[in-house]
Amino acid sequence: MNARNWRGVLPEWTHLLIVRYTLLTLATVAVVATLTALLNPAVQTENIRALLTTLATAEASVLAIVFSVTVVALQLVVTRYSARLTSLFIKEPLFRTTFALFVGAIAFNLLVVYLLPIQNSRLLNAVVGIAFALAAVSTFALYQFIQLMIQRSSPDDLISVLVERELAPDEYLPATATEFTEIEVHPIRPLYRTIARAIELGEYQTAEQGIYGLRTVLIRTFEHLESEHSEEDAAQYASAVSTEVLTEYIPLILEQAYTHEQNDLVSDAVDDVEAVALDGLDHGFTDVAEDAAEGLGDAFDAAPLTWEGNRLRSPVKESLLELTKATGSDAEYTTFLAVSHHLDHQMAVLLRRRPDANVTHRLVGDYYSREVGEIFEVLVNRYGADVQDQDINWISPTEGRKWTLPDEAEPLRHVWREYASFTQTVLRYRASEEEEYPFVEGSIDDGWKRITESAADAGIDGLATLCCITTIQLAYRVDQLEDGRLGMWTNNLGLLRRDYDPTIVDRAFALLKAGEQPEGRNISVRTFDPASDDTNEGFIQRFFGTDEEDTPFEEWLVEFEKDVHERTEYLRERE
Repeated sequence: MNARNWRGVLPEWTHLLIVRYTLLTLATVAVVATLTALLNPAVQTENIRALLTTLATAEASVLAIVFSVTVVALQLVVTRYSARLTSLFIKEPLFRTTFALFVGAIAFNLLVVYLLPIQNSRLLNAVVGIAFALAAVSTFALYQFIQLMIQRSSPDDLISVLVERELAPDEYLPATATEFTEIEVHPIRPLYRTIARAIELGEYQTAEQGIYGLRTVLIRTFEHLESEHSEEDAAQYASAVSTEVLTEYIPLILEQAYTHEQNDLVSDAVDDVEAVALDGLDHGFTDVAEDAAEGLGDAFDAAPLTWEGNRLRSPVKESLLELTKATGSDAEYTTFLAVSHHLDHQMAVLLRRRPDANVTHRLVGDYYSREVGEIFEVLVNRYGADVQDQDINWISPTEGRKWTLPDEAEPLRHVWREYASFTQTVLRYRASEEEEYPFVEGSIDDGWKRITESAADAGIDGLATLCCITTIQLAYRVDQLEDGRLGMWTNNLGLLRRDYDPTIVDRAFALLKAGEQPEGRNISVRTFDPASDDTNEGFIQRFFGTDEEDTPFEEWLVEFEKDVHERTEYLRERE
């Protein structure tokens, strides 16, 4: 080993507790034994025998105290938190060192008593000095050990040790993911049980520290796996470690914190989960983000269907939104699809459960009118340059049974499809809840206006036309529900024709007048049963056999197009 390697090893070696106590013991023994040998007092052998016997007895008694302190500390921990935390004390280096020092001191005293008398007086006094030196070092170690046990009785210190030592990556991770999956009890479970118990006991600061500890453990684990394993093996191992934590522990922690009305704790915990998911994405561990989204989705679903339940739903939705945008910006489409599904699904399920408007007013309103647009803009920024110059059939991207949509266009059309489905759910809520929307009246068109303009700004005219078609369908349905409130719709489409290529809007009208509709989701232009929640059926199946609309769509469409053109001319004159 070269000099540079020694310089790296020696500092780490000197920090080991057993090494430090060994050096302390040797130094103390050398000093005291030398002094007693030089002084060389004349003491009878019987007196020395009695002294060493008494010293061994006292050390044995103190050793019993050490065990008593340890047992009491163990009982406190087991009773208050989790039996699995006993390993923190058994593995404590100072406990082992103190035990070894006392056993060594007692054994040395008894050995000397057995070998008495020793003829050389200087050697005899040196031996007595060694016995006193061992007793002194052992007493000092015992003092340190008692202090440590007092600290360990603090839950904050207990979590700190658990996170920093027991759950250090090189301590709890076996060599391979296969070996990890064979572990009967997840190594992080004791920390989860400690958090759950702390919330139950009202020790919320301890719970907050524990939740942050979960974040720290997982992030350190990801860094360790990336440095020690290949890319594929590291991703597999990270998923094996984090899946149970994110999909099982996190929802229960959030629900328990909400039940105890600890809203700040809920928000902090959600932020920590989001940080873990984003860190996983940074390392290329996409399964981590998907598991985090699943766990957050389960927590969202567990919230009660009251306004107070939004104290849990709101922070969860915000984190799901951030994860969706992050995966839309950097991850593969399959990951974006998996993460965004939990946000789309939970918002749709919430509406289908028909909560009061005070539950949905801001929660659903912000998602519908603003946040879907933010997701769409992230995707446009990422894929817009790749698709704007391609000849893409956004309306009907199939020929026979062959899917013709390029891979770069699929995320954009997916958002359109899911947004159309969610809009249909909003309309069902409106039709079934005493003529009230689940958000501010008049904002029904905000989201569609935003994503249409976003597509037009990026030069993706075909996608903008697709959004226009849905906007026109939505305008018709709202017109039938609200009996002729079309001012904002004609104005929005007029602005679109004025500010962008007017063929975007004109082609949408032309396709609808020709009886063509986009493949996938459509806003119904037929009267439908508001009691039905089956949004998985196709367009024809969902509305086949229902009553005809008040004003036929075809007739309405001609008049509406005329109004839009007139509005465009008016806006151009005012410009």
